[in-house]
Amino acid sequence: MNFSVLNWNIEGSKYYTKTNLSKIIPNLEKSEADIFCLQEAQELRENLYSLTTLQGLNYVFPEDLRDRNIILSKFPVMASGEITFPRLTNITLERALWADIKINDQTLRIYNCHLEVIGVGPKQRVDQLKFVLEAAKQHDGPVIICGDMNTVIPLAGIGRKIIQWFHKVTNDNLISDKQYSHQDERHLFLQTAQQAGFNETIDLLKSTWCIMPLRWEIFSLKLDWFLVRNIKTPEISLGRYVSDHRSVLAKF
Repeated sequence: MNFSVLNWNIEGSKYYTKTNLSKIIPNLEKSEADIFCLQEAQELRENLYSLTTLQGLNYVFPEDLRDRNIILSKFPVMASGEITFPRLTNITLERALWADIKINDQTLRIYNCHLEVIGVGPKQRVDQLKFVLEAAKQHDGPVIICGDMNTVIPLAGIGRKIIQWFHKVTNDNLISDKQYSHQDERHLFLQTAQQAGFNETIDLLKSTWCIMPLRWEIFSLKLDWFLVRNIKTPEISLGRYVSDHRSVLAKF
């Protein structure tokens, strides 16, 4: 299979500067990606039909308007749906969008995720990942799990305290396991994925988020993930900051 996937959270934080859609659209229109996985894309969804260069793509939208993920594909979409997470917290969690995409003689399953960050900690995000991993067992072919996983909790210390306060994460939502309680959240997230046979293709120590418009990569947080199973590891490149996340282009 020869194809490319662009994964990108395009909205921007509600705490400071919402990304202007006029900055996002040119990047999408210039992209040569075959599949687009976009998070926080409600505004784009409302304007898609007016974008002539994106016409002819197959669109996968969530049923619930509160869920703002989108999958666009140049290849046929054979099936699609959403994963509704169990009640892991008193906060309503956004669903994960999935699609089965036919490429030549194989069917690729792709999950597009945007995990909650406000009032939610590593415990709930790992449980959400496990729920997606369990669903992925239903597909024997190649699988991609990508999106903004909001793995924000850094190493124990003053930086963690600041992030906890900023995102309203209480101590009981952190990991209590001695092996991981002091570590960066991304390490437990990675181990959970690897135990299910997935590999992460983005550098684990590479920051993918910044505070706009300063482009300040505070605490070097890696929030975006591109997990693969039963498929050759892609060539990964990260885009510049147009929103508060880097875009991720994966070439297979």
